[in-house]
Amino acid sequence: MPAADADRIFTGIAASYDRVATVLSLGQDPRWRRAIVDAIDARPTDRVLDVATGTGMVAQALHDRYACVVVGVDQSADMLRLARTRSGVFEEVVEARAEHLPFRDAAFDHLTFTYLLRYVDDPAATMRELARVVKPGGRVAMVEFGVPGGIWRPPWWLYTRVGLPLLGRVVSARWSAVGSFLGPSIDRFYAAHSLAAIEQDWRAAGLDNVRTRRMSLGGGVVMTATKVAAGRVEPPGGSALVASASSVAAEVRGAASLAPETLAPAFYAARGGGWRDYWTLLHPPYTAWHLSYVLLGAALSPAPDPRIVAGALVAFGLAVGVGAHAFDELRGRPLGTRIPSPVLVSLGTAALVVAVALGLLATTMLGPLFLLFVIGGPAIVLAYGFEVPFVHSDLGFALGWGAFPVVTTAFATGAHPVPAALAALAATLLSLAQRRLSTRARSIRRRAVAIRGEIVYRDGAHEPIDAHALIGAPEGALSILWIAVCAIALAVLLAHWL
Repeated sequence: MPAADADRIFTGIAASYDRVATVLSLGQDPRWRRAIVDAIDARPTDRVLDVATGTGMVAQALHDRYACVVVGVDQSADMLRLARTRSGVFEEVVEARAEHLPFRDAAFDHLTFTYLLRYVDDPAATMRELARVVKPGGRVAMVEFGVPGGIWRPPWWLYTRVGLPLLGRVVSARWSAVGSFLGPSIDRFYAAHSLAAIEQDWRAAGLDNVRTRRMSLGGGVVMTATKVAAGRVEPPGGSALVASASSVAAEVRGAASLAPETLAPAFYAARGGGWRDYWTLLHPPYTAWHLSYVLLGAALSPAPDPRIVAGALVAFGLAVGVGAHAFDELRGRPLGTRIPSPVLVSLGTAALVVAVALGLLATTMLGPLFLLFVIGGPAIVLAYGFEVPFVHSDLGFALGWGAFPVVTTAFATGAHPVPAALAALAATLLSLAQRRLSTRARSIRRRAVAIRGEIVYRDGAHEPIDAHALIGAPEGALSILWIAVCAIALAVLLAHWL
């Protein structure tokens, strides 16, 4: 679209932009913005340029997260008037175009931008201008709308052509116009600029380690990269990825260790593809861990029925071990499997259908109240797959994957509600601990470009900080904990039967 159209689109919606953008994106826009903030990893002394800052949502998050210095740039005076009301967030707010930034070369440590490239005439030239003002070694991150593929394309098309204009009209005529504009705008942009072409524009601009993460079933795209030193531009195809990352890391004082090129995406991931991908997809340690909560819930009953316990294990194993993980792998291939997307969709759907069927069969034995659990289980899996904010949070994960199996099986086997509630609390806390231990390790395995630094001890000894030093302790603890939790749950259940 012509660059001049951006002002026309965004004028008059600034006051309601933050709230309405969250609603119209079905809660996904804040998640995408958090993802680019996570990617920056700034220090308090860093200066970060937030281009297309709009009302300042990303700038606010950068300031709150890292206490860094933030400079905001946008061409919309209407949006900037609201951004300037964010007290203490900005060092400076500048009305300017991304194609012609009024800053010297290498003026900023990092740079972020949101929903920008669709509104410029020449995305490649704009990327060169953005990269120009970033220091070597600095991080660049963007969020943009995406176009889902496969079975998700028709629902996306229907929502962007019908749902967005109608929902926007509930707010105002201006928002209805924005809703009508967005879908065709996104389609036109990707018809002219594929993701591969955009990645190449980033590399040609002097950015290295370009990573693309498709979020929310492909409806959002987060792209990140690192600015390389002058004369070290990554060639087409990304063949210099390892060498360039090594060069950037070596320029920083302290030891460096490249993580993604050598580490598997998870400590339990099997290498080699084929059937090993299906093993990896099951997340065996974590699936066994969460199935142990089924055993724990059953163990609370004075006389657990083996048929109910077996059915619950199969149902939760299918829903969590297969269904949830298959849908999760569709979102950007976090485990790096080569399982075809149609197969993942079929596996996830079939697993949920069988799990629900088992639940309905149990309802004939346990009564209609058990239908609440039969409905709740698939709802949690689907909400997690669609990355509904609360369900996809740490607490939502702990409640859905920890407390829910305990409460469901305790109810099914006739356990007293008080010990069931205490056991559910314990499972929630254990799942939170699991999440805390795994999040940093998962981030290093899947997202880290380089790890730099060393530990200097009082006696003068030096210990390099590398990937294994950072993830060894938490993953070692996880490897022990899942076995321990399974053994405890199995022991207390077998005490009823042996």
